[in-house]
Amino acid sequence: MLNKNIVFILLAYVAVGVGVAYIFIKDDQVEAVSEQATSEVATLSEARQAYWARDMAKAERLYRVITNSDAKNINAWGELGNIYYMQSRWPEAAKAYTEVTLQLIENKDMSQVAYFHGIVNQIDRTQSERINERLRSLNSNAQNES
Repeated sequence: MLNKNIVFILLAYVAVGVGVAYIFIKDDQVEAVSEQATSEVATLSEARQAYWARDMAKAERLYRVITNSDAKNINAWGELGNIYYMQSRWPEAAKAYTEVTLQLIENKDMSQVAYFHGIVNQIDRTQSERINERLRSLNSNAQNES
């Protein structure tokens, strides 16, 4: 009889232990999902720190998170373009610099538009044509207003 009680108590302890372990595992999973969700919110400062630490994969990922959530972030697009340019990833660099240039056109910063357009024109004619189209559109709108 005593042995059955001891076995029953041991089984009860095991059941409680499994239940507690399950709760801790679930808490860890919830925490991991929570950390992943917060890590998807990146700041320019974090991306720059990764860049300065020469962690280009992390910097690229953070800049992409920023540009996905804020497509008009000139700094993130420009710095992402710099990463691609340094790695000779020309089409991606041209795309990033084109996004910068299109935003600069909206901001009417034409000296910087000319600078970035020159870079894009040298590395990707298709992206350069996107800029040309936007400039033509801006020019025809200005002429129509006159």
